[in-house]
Order: sequence, then C-alpha cells, then structure tokens
Amino acid sequence: MSIVKIFINAHLIDGKSNHSIPNALIVVEEDKIKYVGDYDETIIQNEGNADTYDLEGMTLMPGMIDTHVHLCMGGEASTFSSMVLDTPAYAAIKGAERAKQALEVGFTTLRTMGEKGHIDIAIKRAIEEGIIVGPRIVASGKALTITGGHGDMFPPEVKIDGIGVVVDGADEVRRAAREQLKLGADHIKMMATGGGMSPGPGTVSQLTIQEMEVAVEEAQKFGKITGAHAIGTEGIKNALKAGVRTIEHGTFLDEEGIQLLLEKNAYLVPTLAAFKTLKYGRDGGVPEHHLKKVEYYQTAHEANLKRAILAGVKIVTGTDAGTPFNHHGENAYELECLVKNGLSEMDAIKSATQLAAEALQLSEIGAIECGKIADMIVVAGNPLTNITLLQEKEKIKFVFKGGQLVHQNNVLAEELERKSPTYVS
Repeated sequence: MSIVKIFINAHLIDGKSNHSIPNALIVVEEDKIKYVGDYDETIIQNEGNADTYDLEGMTLMPGMIDTHVHLCMGGEASTFSSMVLDTPAYAAIKGAERAKQALEVGFTTLRTMGEKGHIDIAIKRAIEEGIIVGPRIVASGKALTITGGHGDMFPPEVKIDGIGVVVDGADEVRRAAREQLKLGADHIKMMATGGGMSPGPGTVSQLTIQEMEVAVEEAQKFGKITGAHAIGTEGIKNALKAGVRTIEHGTFLDEEGIQLLLEKNAYLVPTLAAFKTLKYGRDGGVPEHHLKKVEYYQTAHEANLKRAILAGVKIVTGTDAGTPFNHHGENAYELECLVKNGLSEMDAIKSATQLAAEALQLSEIGAIECGKIADMIVVAGNPLTNITLLQEKEKIKFVFKGGQLVHQNNVLAEELERKSPTYVS
C-alpha cells in the first residue's frame, strides 16, 4: 500500500499564488502532492488509513531553496583558513553537516557555487544514496576562473586545493567545463569579475564573453545551467551577453544590465546576506583589504537591486553562505533583506521557492500543487506578517523532503501530537 499523509487546517502558501489559502487541505501520496484545495471530508475518507496532521492554522509552504552556498566554508573571518587547513576529506565531513543545518531550518534544496575537492558532488551522492540526511544538492564542482582571478587566490608554488579551476582561453574553458560535467556537476559556475576575497579590484572583468559562451554551450548540451559571479558593470553585461542564466551579486548593475536581464529572461541572485562581513567583520578579524572592497560594494548594491526590482527583474534567494560571518543554518536572513529592499513578503517567499526552482530548472519542486514533489515545511506563525519567523529555528516545526519527514522540532512536535491524536510519527 502507498503511504499517504493528510494535512488539515493549514494556512497554505503554495509558492506561486499571490495570496495564501486558509483552512487548506493537502494530501501527499508517497513523494508527490495528490490534492491541494479546500477541506473536503470525502477526500479524507477515501484515503483510508493515512497519517493526518492537524496544523491548527500553522503555515504550510514549499521547502525553501538557497541558490548560492559554499559548503567548504563555514563563515570564518578569513576563508583562507578552511582552504589551507582542511583536506577535501575533512571539508566534505564539515560540508555534510552544514548542508544538514540548512535542511533543519527549512531549506530543502541548495545550489553550491564553487567547492574545493568537488566535495559537493560527493555530499550529493551520499544524500541521494541515503547514507546521510541532507537537502537536495545542485552541485557546481569547481568554479571556472582566469589566472589570478576570483578563485585563483594562491601563488602557483603553493599547492592549495581551492574552489576554482584556472582557465585561460576558450579551449581551456571548454575542457574545464567538460571536466566538471564529467565528475557530476549539475551546473557550471564562472567568475566574470573580481571579488571581495581575492586579490585585485573586485569590479574588473575577468572571463570574456567568448570564454563564457563556450561554458554555456557545454552546459546546454547536457541540459545544465550556468551562473556567474559578477560584481562589476562590464562583467555583469558580459555574462548576460554570453547567455549565463543567473547573475550572482550583480552589485554595479546599470540600466543596460537590467534590460539585458529582462531580455535574456535571466535571474538576479543578490546575496545580501554576504554583507554580514561588514556587520561583524571589523571586530571579528576579517582582513582590512576585504572589508574595504565590501564597503565599496555596499555603496551601490542595494540601490541597484531596488531599481532591478522596480523594473521587474526576477530576483532569487541566494545567501553566499560560508563567507565571513554568513553561517549555514541562517539562510532565511536573506528573505528579510529582500523585504527591506523592496520585495513583499509573498514575493520574498516566491524568490526562495517557485522562482528559485524555475531558475535552477527544477520543475518538480518549488510549489505546493498537484503532481509536484512534496518538499514542504510547517511554520508556527505567519511569515507573511513577519518574515523573520523563518529565521527562528524553533518555529520550523516540520521539514518534509519528497514526502518524508526529515526533521522535526521535538518540543513542538510533541505538542502537536498531544493535540492531534491522529498524527503518526
């Protein structure tokens, strides 16, 4: 017999509608959503012996998606410490725990954006084979960077396994992209400009249009997507002209860049949580050269993001988790930042659910509707009136991935079980 779960009295945020649905009924059979709609006693009776969750008005919404994380980094003041001291094997162990931390706060899918030792591909495999518990992983493997670019941070005589593979010229880009795909990458990450943690100006263009076009071509052959780290104006536009699907950061985005995002049907991942570097970094030990660059980025980042939002650019949740003081398990802070910069609470949730799934070409998740995979979370309270609820771990009552209960808040679960005798753990 198939396993059926029924959720009644749910305050439903389905991830795609512009309004929530009170007193909703949701039926899940095995890993798929079978029914979503108004309460109907006949439907419940027809399901027979099902596990029933009376949510008593709590919020049921899709599992959230963070489209930009680094599992090999843990929010240290200087990310070089993990790069230098952690072997890939040790980084993988840490990375698996960091992925689990995100799952436990309601993020059922993560996209990695450059990892040492291809640890994300190994973690993904271990999760899919049931060896460990974790979110869905959309893995990048190593990012593609030019010599001396963002991702090539160490002298050649020092053999450090970093997050990037060095490429110069279209042929090397093609080879490196093919290598990531061969090893199991789900998408290709590129460095279109400099950045905060690497030497040199963060705004300078790095990979060329022609180089990025080659990576896009190789990814598209296998139905894969591409993303580009892009801080500076020219690099943002170069990536878009090359056909890159997601722009990461987009700090010095101008009007032409906004129009390209719209014309190319591309997505902007603003990674506002990365500015925790400034909030905590000066007292916490972040190198001064890094702080100065991030301070410069902040002069333009939010203003340009607000202009992009007003223009109708598709904004997607991504945190850059792992960068200084930007810890895994705090992923929902990004939604608060998006609301502060012009998104409604509903649109912020969509940016972390349906829109994020669309950006990653994951058509089976991101919304609570019939036929979708049942990645869902139960939240005590209403995030549409207070988006910061999603940051309170104790308010994330249940996390379901593929219809399976993968995490529960024990105190709240015991209370629900006491009130709802038909709940079966």
